[in-house]
Amino acid sequence: MSVVKGSRQDNLVIDHRRRGHRLRSILYLIILIAIVSAGGYLGGYYDSRSQIQQLSVQKQFLEHNLSQAEETILNLSQRVSVLEKGGEVDRKAAESFRQTVRELNADVARLEQEVGFYKGIMAPGSADRGLRVSKIDIQAAESPQRFRYAIMLTQVVDNSAHIEGQAAINIVGQIDGKTTVLPLRDVDSTIDGLGIKFRFRYFQEVKGELTLPDGFVPEQMQVVLQSSGNKPQRVEETQQWFMQGETHVQQ
Repeated sequence: MSVVKGSRQDNLVIDHRRRGHRLRSILYLIILIAIVSAGGYLGGYYDSRSQIQQLSVQKQFLEHNLSQAEETILNLSQRVSVLEKGGEVDRKAAESFRQTVRELNADVARLEQEVGFYKGIMAPGSADRGLRVSKIDIQAAESPQRFRYAIMLTQVVDNSAHIEGQAAINIVGQIDGKTTVLPLRDVDSTIDGLGIKFRFRYFQEVKGELTLPDGFVPEQMQVVLQSSGNKPQRVEETQQWFMQGETHVQQ
């Protein structure tokens, strides 16, 4: 080849590469990739095993704490149950005691009332002498419009003479807005006369059961006592119709 004087000349290098050299390069590259992948896999594997072991230890620790917590809760629940049962026993005992006290107070009040009643008969004041209606008690019975009644008659005198006569008892109420008076004989089948005969020295109780007509609304009970003899007496007492358990006592 001819060369022009003064022009730039490039060196031409001819590199003879053999085919086997390229294959070796590819093989080395594959081996390198395999080594790196294996190293990454092994590193990740051992790291994962380490984390799994740590998590396993933490799991055991948490399970142990949970077991202890459950045992503590069970113990506390048993204690609470025992305390609740003890508290319930205490409450029942306290309620039973209060009920006993209420019953004793009621008994004391009843006894005091009876003592006052008998004391008034045996040691009366001047204003208490003579025939009296000392108590009218009305209580509802089991059936509607049916009631129990008890009327205490007393005589307070210096001597022990008997007194006798008749007691007329009426129930005053409303039927369809109209005032109606029912004699006791119309509502108590055991009464067949105009009145109830009495004869006693110190006291006598008149009692029984009465049944009011349907639609009758009771308002009052009237008691009229008429004694016989040399010095007859007439006593009238009217009481409002009380609810069950209420009692009217003359002072």
